[in-house]
Parts: sequence; structure tokens; C-alpha cells
Amino acid sequence: VVEPILREFGMCRDSMTQLLVGFSLPRPLTGSVNARKPEDLSVRLGEDANGEAKWAGESQACGKWNGAVAHRLKENAIRCKQCFYREWRRAMWEQAMYDCVWNVVGSVREEKTDHLDVALYYELESSDMMWELANGLRGGLAVTLIYGFEDRLFSFAEQRGKDMPCEIDERMFDHSINIFPGQCKMLWEYCNYAKSELGLLKDCRIPKVEVSSIPSLVKKGNLRADGVI
Repeated sequence: VVEPILREFGMCRDSMTQLLVGFSLPRPLTGSVNARKPEDLSVRLGEDANGEAKWAGESQACGKWNGAVAHRLKENAIRCKQCFYREWRRAMWEQAMYDCVWNVVGSVREEKTDHLDVALYYELESSDMMWELANGLRGGLAVTLIYGFEDRLFSFAEQRGKDMPCEIDERMFDHSINIFPGQCKMLWEYCNYAKSELGLLKDCRIPKVEVSSIPSLVKKGNLRADGVI
């Protein structure tokens, strides 16, 4: 999330062209070491009450040149939605929340865990942490996430999360985890556990909170502590 940096220079405004990335660069294709084709990560969730298609994980562009950005991506078979800055900002924070919650919840497991595992086996933990962060966004930054964000994020993880490993990059801590306003008690509980028990985030300054209920949850491999599969 680069919003704090842009805000510092007065660049968070409607005319600023920004792109929310919803595509990946896979491994080089066969035949050429340098051949890398972007892959669209958006997933279709069905139709809404008006019969229009619902999507999750799509690229979104805002600002003065959003049409040019969207056109280039569509020319490469990548879906890109054009929107105003306020709508783009809500989608950006939704994606930031997904990246934070899925990687933090999945990284504190004994076994290697991917995003699909988090969606299937750690639904309650992920949902609780998401709502905590969403409430902080609403109170701290006046950002209210678009209705149905839980459904979109879980659906995205179920369709795209296989073999997408849960990882915490210490170098990106201040740009991907330590970015949410409010107390974020549950998030800091997990981060403190990752630091003290798993040796992650060694050089990061994490707010101290009392670890209460999570040890029984985070030490149970890929099954929830309450026995639900």
C-alpha cells in the first residue's frame, strides 16, 4: 500500500492514475527464457440481482489515464475495471486486507500452507481478523469496504489460492501488514506469535498485546482447533 507515501506528497486525488493489479507473471514459457505472458487472476462469482456478472480479484484502474491502462490490459486478455478514485480506493484496501490476513493466518502454521488451505480450514480466524481490520478502516480512514467483501475474498482464495504459499516478507512489513488503523489486536497477536514462536519478523517493531486465545488455534496444523475440517 503506497497511499501514505502518496498522501505525503498530495498525490491522493481523483486525477492520479493508479492501477490495482489483478494479474500475475508466471514462470517463463517453454521455448524462450524471456517469454513471460501476464495471466489474469480475476474470477467470476455468478450474477447479481440485476443479471450483471460479479467478479473478484479483477484489475481496476482510476484517474486521468484509466482508459488507456484498461485498454492495454484488455488487449492482453486481462480484465480491468475503470472506476473513480473513491471506488478504486475501497477495492485497493480490500485487496490489501486479503494479502495481509491470508498470509498472516497461514504463516503461523507448522505445515506449509497455501491460500486455499486458509480459505478451507481457517475460515473463522480469517473472517474475524478481516472484520477487525475493516472496522479499523471505517473508523480510522473513513473507508467502508464494498458490500460482500468476505464472499469475494474467500471465493478468490478457493479458486486461485492453490499453490499460492502463505508468506510474511519482513521487508514489506510496513507496507503490507503495519498499515491498518485502529488497535488491530488479533493481527498483532498473530504477529507476536510468529515473532516469538516461529522466528519470523525478527527485526520488526510489533505492538505488544496479550496473547490470549490463539495458541490453541495456531498450533493445530491444517485443522481448526475446534475440530471442524
